[in-house]
Formats: sequence, C-alpha cells, structure tokens
Amino acid sequence: MALLAHQLRTPLSTINALAQGLIRRADRLSTHDIQVKAEKIWRASLRLDELIETILSYTRASAGGIMLNPSEFHLAELIRRVCREQGGQEPERPFHLDIRDLPETIIGDQVLLEQALVIVVSNAMKYSSPHQPIDVTARREDSMVRITVKDRGIGISERDLPFILQPFFRGRNAKKLPGTGLGLSLAWYILKLHGGNLDVDSRERRGTKVSLIVPETNTTGISYSI
Repeated sequence: MALLAHQLRTPLSTINALAQGLIRRADRLSTHDIQVKAEKIWRASLRLDELIETILSYTRASAGGIMLNPSEFHLAELIRRVCREQGGQEPERPFHLDIRDLPETIIGDQVLLEQALVIVVSNAMKYSSPHQPIDVTARREDSMVRITVKDRGIGISERDLPFILQPFFRGRNAKKLPGTGLGLSLAWYILKLHGGNLDVDSRERRGTKVSLIVPETNTTGISYSI
C-alpha cells in the first residue's frame, strides 16, 4: 500500500505544482510556456489514470471479478490503434509495426486484450529512452497469434527474470522509475483467462522482448488466480 500511495502521489504532486505555477504566473507566461506546462500536466494526468486503472483491474482480478466478454473483432486494427495512441504520447519515438498473415478476425474480450497490449507497449516506452525504437510484430502460429513487443531499454537482470510476472515485483534496476509492479502480472492474468500466455525474454542493458500469445478463438470455462 505504501508503494501504491507513493506512485499515485508522484503525478499528483506534478499536477499540483504546475497548476499552482500557472495560477501565480499566468499574466507573465508566454503562450509557449503555458503550452509546455499544460503538456506536462496532461502527461502526469495520463500517468495517474494509468495507475488507477491498473490498481482497479488488479483488485478485480485478485478477487476473481474479471469476467470475459468475448466477441469477434479485428486484431490487426486493435494492434494498430494501440501503437498509434501510445506512440502519440512520444511523437519523436520510432514505432516499427510488422503484421503478417493474421486471421481477419479472432474471438476474445477486445477490451481486456487491448488493456494487456497497452500495458506491454507502455512498459517498453517507460523503460527505454525516447529516441529508441519500439518494434511490434504479430504472427499466426497454428491456432494462436503471437504479438511481440521489443524495446532496447534497460532490460531485466537474469536473477530478476524468473519473478517478473509476480504482483508488485520490480527489477532492481527499475526501482527508481515509476511503476507499481502490477502491469505484467495483470497482462499475464488476462492472457491466461483467454487460454493464452505471456513470454518475457530480456537481458540487462540490452532490452526486453515480451510476447502476448492469444488464441484465435477464446477458450471458455477457464478460471485462473492472480
């Protein structure tokens, strides 16, 4: 709880300080200065919203309160949308998207699968420098689809890697960066509910590759504890 409170307080403090600065100096700030501060407030609010959504989703998952609502949807469109929206937060960062031979539609919970992909893509951005590219590939493998997100960031040490999907666990080299340690465990839980899986391959200072493995057709009747 102390970790979660600290992570929530950080963007709130940023929003508070910037808003007070705007109030006190509004008549002396140029249009450019106001735009810069407004963008920082916006980014801090996005971070706060992401934290709250992750905490609420984890709470529902740990209580068995997440239920699948499967429907037919276009997976390629979902992947493109997530990359476009996440990439829009860092316009200077290169995004390399490579989607081949995917089924036209799959059956699954579109909202939950989008949340899992957003978690993985936002992690890749968070733990790598803004100028480093993010590679997103998607391939069909038998009756499954593998979506792989690769970054060139700080990576995960060999000793931390076996624990990276445990709730609240954070690698030693990531403790000073914002995060709750809930994201990957929540994404893994969502994929397990679908009958899929999450693979993490990483080397410290060499980057991380996370693969979301999704069945083309949702497997019903699966229960899983986070």
